[in-house]
Amino acid sequence: FTRQLSDLTKAGLPLVRSLDVLVEQTDNEKLKSVIRQMNSDVSGGMAFSDALGKFPKHFSDLYCSMVRSGEVGGYLDSVLDRLADFLEKEADVRSQIRNAMAYPIIMICVAVAVVVILTVYVVPTFVTMFEEQGLELPRITQILVGISDTFTSYWYAIVAGICLLVYAFRKYVATPEGRIHVDRFKLKVPVLGDMVRKQEISKFSRTLGTLLGNGVSILKALDVVADVISNKILSEEVKALKADISEGERLSNKMRQSEIFPPVAVNMVAVGEETGQLERTLQRIAETYEVETERSLKTLVTLIEPLLIVTMAVVVGFIVMAMILPIFQMSTSVG
Repeated sequence: FTRQLSDLTKAGLPLVRSLDVLVEQTDNEKLKSVIRQMNSDVSGGMAFSDALGKFPKHFSDLYCSMVRSGEVGGYLDSVLDRLADFLEKEADVRSQIRNAMAYPIIMICVAVAVVVILTVYVVPTFVTMFEEQGLELPRITQILVGISDTFTSYWYAIVAGICLLVYAFRKYVATPEGRIHVDRFKLKVPVLGDMVRKQEISKFSRTLGTLLGNGVSILKALDVVADVISNKILSEEVKALKADISEGERLSNKMRQSEIFPPVAVNMVAVGEETGQLERTLQRIAETYEVETERSLKTLVTLIEPLLIVTMAVVVGFIVMAMILPIFQMSTSVG
């Protein structure tokens, strides 16, 4: 939507006509309805930013703030172009994270499926054969049989329990206290915490740089950035920055006092303030930490994959050993 609207306005089409074109081109019925309503509001004299603000699920405060600055400054087409670049970059980062985590998630699903099939279908078949032979099962086999019987007899209770735990966790995370505890835990986890911190620094820098570059005041920009930051602990740090800057402090000085920002980023911001190129400096910081985030993500996946393989090997090995020992006993008895 944003890229198409930017291209249309840069081509010289009035905003209302551009929205008309997007209504005709859009296949998504929900988005088409939203665009049609915005077109009606703008045609009636409402500011485009206000029309966007009526749909917070589709257009964030960041989006509306940038469009508002473009309307006031008379460079809406330029703002839309920058906004499209920003959103595309954010989408690329999210796509990289999803793609990197896809393989470990598939491995986990396969491992769970293998264990369930073995314990629910394969193990009972072997147990029946052992019972017909009148074998005294080894301790390891008895443990496996107990696990298999539990899965077979109480699978519905196990599934219900897992669903209940997931529901309870989601409800807890939805509370302010739960969100803070989970976000603090994320930052303390080795490798993951480092990746989360770098990702949020990148998001902070790119969002703040984009807003400042489009004429939004630094206090208003920090308000928007605090909402964009997904980690609650880091978001509160950004709000603290705003409170101090409103009293006349320089951004780099307050960043230096925070535990979030590494010295390299702080020094780059200080140089940007001195040279009057803070917006460009923030964009360079964002690009640097996007690369760092990708590197940390690859490290995390590199650590997860062998851990999953070893765990799966131990579980399957346990099941195989529990099944083979009675077979050896049968062979010995026959011999």
